[in-house]
Amino acid sequence: MNARYERLISGLHKRYLFLLLLLLPMMLLQVSRAEGGVQPDISVRVTPDSVFVGDRIRCTITVHHAEREVAALEGFEKSDTLLEHPFELISRKRSSSLLFSGAGKESFEFELAVFGNGLQPLPPFTVVFRDTGGKITKKIPCRPSTAVFVRALTDSSMHDLRPIKPTLKPSIPSLLIISVIVGVFGIAFMVLLLLFLLKRMVRKSAEGVDSGQVAQRKLRKLGSSLSAGMPPHECYEELSNIMRTFLEHHYRISALEAVTQEIERDLKKIGVAGFESIMNLLKQADLVKFADSRPDVEESRQSLKKATEVIRSTRTPKGEG
Repeated sequence: MNARYERLISGLHKRYLFLLLLLLPMMLLQVSRAEGGVQPDISVRVTPDSVFVGDRIRCTITVHHAEREVAALEGFEKSDTLLEHPFELISRKRSSSLLFSGAGKESFEFELAVFGNGLQPLPPFTVVFRDTGGKITKKIPCRPSTAVFVRALTDSSMHDLRPIKPTLKPSIPSLLIISVIVGVFGIAFMVLLLLFLLKRMVRKSAEGVDSGQVAQRKLRKLGSSLSAGMPPHECYEELSNIMRTFLEHHYRISALEAVTQEIERDLKKIGVAGFESIMNLLKQADLVKFADSRPDVEESRQSLKKATEVIRSTRTPKGEG
């Protein structure tokens, strides 16, 4: 009975001892946290670790510390420190986080441009810890073992210039060429169609105007100018223009830019009524203009009257057509 009791007591002691050994690290960790005894941990990471001259790298410095402490860097961000090494600061970023009760983390990210050649170690820095009141509690100097290998842009063994590569002709897709050609032809067709429609509209509007009435109105105005003192030779020149304009619009012949012989030939082909009177007026105007013929005022009035009769006589056949 006593032996059995002793074995039971011995088994319980072993179990309590085993539980105590399991709980001891947790108890020590809680005591360490309560006393602010989290040991700082500093790590440095660089990506990428091999670059060309002038490329950029990203350097991340991570600091684990007690919850009631604040970590900061000294020396790394100073320009004079970086100038001693082939680095140039581009940008910086800082972030803080709480890992668990009693421990925190500070992350410092730097973007650096790297120069020089060969293996380049990172510049040294100091981590400064302060309490919640801003008082410095400790300083830890760090000289990172991390380095960056800087490669040259050209091969150091190269002694001759490499030949210049020929320029490559741009490849234009055939579909794009076809689309451009179709677009050009389409635009040209639209322009021609627009010009055709405009010409047709102008022609219709011109056909709607009675050229005989326009000519008679001009002749009456010319007669008034003659009575007001216009010289007869100027009257014949204006009379020739009125008759040529009337013939071109009424009979669709080129009369304004043609000579009298060409007008005579075209009017004979058409068989115009009053052909002789029209040609007499045009020839008389040519004599005044080119042969220095000097008619008087009365002859000019008779010519205007004859032109009015010729134009009036031609209006009836046009209306019947």
